Amino acid sequence: SYPHTTAVVVHGLQLAEANGLALLPEVLPRGVAWLSTYQAEQVRLLKVGEEIAESKREPKPGEQYRTQGGDLDALVYMVLVDSGQTDSEMQKFLYRDRTKLSLYSQAMFGLALHKIGANDQRDMIVRNIDQFVVTDNENQTTYIDLPNHAGYWWFWYGDRIEANAYYLKLLTKVNPQDPKAAGLVKYLLNNRK
Repeated sequence: SYPHTTAVVVHGLQLAEANGLALLPEVLPRGVAWLSTYQAEQVRLLKVGEEIAESKREPKPGEQYRTQGGDLDALVYMVLVDSGQTDSEMQKFLYRDRTKLSLYSQAMFGLALHKIGANDQRDMIVRNIDQFVVTDNENQTTYIDLPNHAGYWWFWYGDRIEANAYYLKLLTKVNPQDPKAAGLVKYLLNNRK
């Protein structure tokens, strides 16, 4: 299994189940269990990286560790939160590293934070994304202008349309009457393929 593919499939199965489609009994629980195990390992690696940084020691030869939470972690976290599983350690790492996440991943993380009621953290995520919001009054559209200087435009988390769609989902949860929502809808409709 690959974590991104598994997370996308599990998310699709969650949506299917929420819309009344019958699933094979063990498919969704097995996918969630796999993602949960994967996330636990990533938390362990992040803790090792944190310990190395705090002690200011050199990593041991062959020692595995991670220094920051990433986009894939945000996707997996959101999918697991949608399954009723919250890992406070991963939440801590993702929030700590939020400015290093893509805007797409920040929106997914914001949705997960909203679902678990972490509204102060969610609001900070929304403010982070709002820095990149552009309103085109002539076309009556609003969109987040992805900063592709990072060179991630070809990765899943650099997709302009999906990033704007997830921002719209987050915005409608946080503030459904926000005038930016209508502009985002029009932008997405104008740019559909």
